[in-house]
Amino acid sequence: MATTVRQSTGWIADDSTFGARLALVRQRMGWGNIAEAAKACGLPVDSWRNWERDNRAPRRITVIAKQISTASGCDYLWLLLGPDHGGEGGTTRQ
Repeated sequence: MATTVRQSTGWIADDSTFGARLALVRQRMGWGNIAEAAKACGLPVDSWRNWERDNRAPRRITVIAKQISTASGCDYLWLLLGPDHGGEGGTTRQ
């Protein structure tokens, strides 16, 4: 009787795009949906939806990223530039 060893690896969140990072921030903060996230950050719901779902970048991305970072506590540079440029751990919540 042979025994097969099966290796399992955990999933890794995609944070390579601005939209993916928005989704991660929303999940980390416990904001149940896009409307709740947008409201918490003082942003238009339709805009957040476009950024997250359609992966469009905001026209004023530096201002928007700062606004979301301030509301959520996530690392500003990580949100703005991605995983290779942000602080340790990406999103943080205090």
